Amino acid sequence: MRSKYTYDESGVTFFYYALTVLSLVVAPATVYMLFGKKNSDAGAKPKTPKVRARIPKKKSATPNLKLGLILAGWALIFLLSYKVKTTEVMEAKMWDPYEILGIDNGEKEETITRAYRKLSLKWHPDKVGKDLKEKAGEMMAEINRAHKTLTNAEARENYEKYGNPDGMQTQSMGIALPKLLVEAHTSPFVLALYGLVFGFIMPFYVGRWWYNSTRYQKDHILNPTMSTFFKNIREHISQRNLIELLTAASEFAEDDLKYRPADEAALKALVEKIRRVSQIYANDMFSAPKKFTGKDVWKANILLHAHFFRVKIDDGELADQQQQVVMTALTLVHRGLLQISTTHNWYTCSTLLMNISQMLVQGVYCYDAPLIQLPGITWENQPKIFKEKNLYSNHQLMRMTAGEQRKALSLLNDKQFEEAIQVAKTIPRLEIARVLLTVVGDKAITPASIVTLIVKVRIANAPNKIVPRGKGVAVADIEDISDEDTAAIESFVADFGKREKETKQTPPEAYCPYFAGRKDSQWWLSFANYQSGKLVVPPVRISDLVSERVVVLQFQAPPQKETYRFHLSIKSDSYIGNDVMQEVQMTVVDRSTLPSEPAIVDDISEPEEDSIAAQMAQLRGQQAGARRADDESSDED
Repeated sequence: MRSKYTYDESGVTFFYYALTVLSLVVAPATVYMLFGKKNSDAGAKPKTPKVRARIPKKKSATPNLKLGLILAGWALIFLLSYKVKTTEVMEAKMWDPYEILGIDNGEKEETITRAYRKLSLKWHPDKVGKDLKEKAGEMMAEINRAHKTLTNAEARENYEKYGNPDGMQTQSMGIALPKLLVEAHTSPFVLALYGLVFGFIMPFYVGRWWYNSTRYQKDHILNPTMSTFFKNIREHISQRNLIELLTAASEFAEDDLKYRPADEAALKALVEKIRRVSQIYANDMFSAPKKFTGKDVWKANILLHAHFFRVKIDDGELADQQQQVVMTALTLVHRGLLQISTTHNWYTCSTLLMNISQMLVQGVYCYDAPLIQLPGITWENQPKIFKEKNLYSNHQLMRMTAGEQRKALSLLNDKQFEEAIQVAKTIPRLEIARVLLTVVGDKAITPASIVTLIVKVRIANAPNKIVPRGKGVAVADIEDISDEDTAAIESFVADFGKREKETKQTPPEAYCPYFAGRKDSQWWLSFANYQSGKLVVPPVRISDLVSERVVVLQFQAPPQKETYRFHLSIKSDSYIGNDVMQEVQMTVVDRSTLPSEPAIVDDISEPEEDSIAAQMAQLRGQQAGARRADDESSDED
C-alpha cells in the first residue's frame, strides 16, 4: 500500500500539535518558578537584628525575562486553545454502499436490487426538476456505484478487504505542519533554525548542565574540595588546622571570592588589625597557613579570622565577600568536613567541627566567653566583667537576681543592659531530662544485642511548655516509665515513629548579629565510647527542638561482658556555652542471667483409636516396622 502525505493547509492539526508542545514547556516552568526555589536556612530573610548584612545585589534582568517568557507562553496557550475550539475539523467519512442504498449490512441481492430501483426512480435526472438535476446526477453516480459494488462479486470482495470496490488505494496521512515549512523558498530558513536549535542551543545547555553536574557533589560541594578534605583531615587534628583546611576549599577560588591584586592593600591592613586583637584578647598570634599557601586560601583565612575577632572591614566589597565566605564555610563544615569525620566515627574531630560551626554563626573565637554573644559585650569590656564580677556565661547571668544582674553589667548603660537581658532570656538553656539504655523486651543488656538509646532533652527556659503528644494517640512520657517496665518501654519505642512525624515543630531563629543570613537554632546529639573515643552512632541533628524532644537510637552492644562508659553530648550549632554532657554507663551481662523462656506446652491431643487419623498413624507405624525388619534381614545376609 502506497502512502501519500498531506500537509496541514488550514492549520487545524497544527494547532493541536503546537498547543501540546507549548503546554509541556510552559506548565513545568511555571510550577518551578512558583514552588521550585525554596530559601535555605542561611538565605532566608532574618528577623533578628544584624550588625553585619550583605550588600543587596542589583536585581538581575534574568528573572524578569523568564517571567515575560512564561506570560507570553500562557498567552499563546490561550490563543491556541481559542483557535482549537473555534476551528471546524472536517473528519474523513468512510464510503459505505449499504448506507447509500439505505439497507442493512448483509442483505440479499433481491433486497439490494429493490432498493436500487426505488432510489433510481427517485433520483433519475429525468424524474427531477431542473434545480435538482446536478445533485441528482451525483446521487445516481453514487447509487450506481453502490449497486455495482454489492452485486459484482469482484467489486464486493475488494470492498470487504480494502474498503473500496476498486481495490487497494493510496493511504493518505496528514502531517501537523503547515506546507509553508517544506516549500522550496522557505527551506533555507527552516534548515538554519534547525541548525541553531539542535547544533548550538541544545548542545550548549546540555553541555553546561553536564559540566556543572560533574563539578559538584550531591550536597553541592565542588569535587576538588571534597578531595582536599578527604586527603588532609585526620582523627587527631587541631582546631586551627581544621580552619586552615576549611579555607583550602575550591569554592574560595571561584570568580566572586578569589584573590585579586587590587585587594592586597586592604588585606594587609586587615592582617595587622587581626594580629593586634588576637595577641591581646586571644593569646594566639594570627599567622598564615603553613600547609596551604595559595593566595585564595590566604584571603579566605583573613576574612574568616576577621569575622572571628569581629574586626571591622572598611572596604564595602570586601566586607560583602567576607559574609559570603562565612556562609559558604558553614555549608562546607556541615555537609563536607563533618560528614567525613562522622563517617570515620571520630568523636574529637567532630566535636571541634561543631565548635567551628558555633564560631561561624556567632562571630567569636574558640576561647571566647559565652557572655560575648550578648549585645553591648565586646572584646574590651568582657575581660573587665569577668575579672571584677566573675561573670563568664549567660546561664550564670540568668541565675542572678535583677539587682545582681545590673551590678554585674554596670559597664553597660540602661539601654544596653535591657537589650542584653532580653537576648539572654532567649538563648536556650538545654538540659537532659532522661537517658535510658535498654534492649527492647529484655531486662538486661547481653553481648551483641541491639541496644536502644532513649534520650529526652528539654529547653528549660522555653516560652511554650506545652508539647503536642500526637493526634489521637495516648502517649506515655518516658520520664514516667521505670527502667524495669519492659512492656511500657517496648510500647513507647513502637509508637515513637508515628509520634515523631506528628509533632514536627519549627525551631526559633538564633540570635546571631554577626552572621548576615538567617540561622535557625539546631542541635547535635553525639554518643561516644569513653575508652575508644569513637562515635557509637553518627551524630543526630535535632532541627525541631522548641521545648522538648525525644531521640531514639539503636546500636549493637559490645561482644564482651563488662561495664562500659559513654559520653552523651548535645551541642548547639549556633551558640557557644550551651552544650551539655552526661556520662552514661552500660553493663553487658551474660545471657544466662536472663530469665528462662517459658516452656511451650503442646496442646495437641492424641487421636482417638477409632478415628481415621488413628488408623492412618497405626498403618504408618506398621509400614515403618516392616521396613526396619527388611533392613535387619538384609544386614544379616
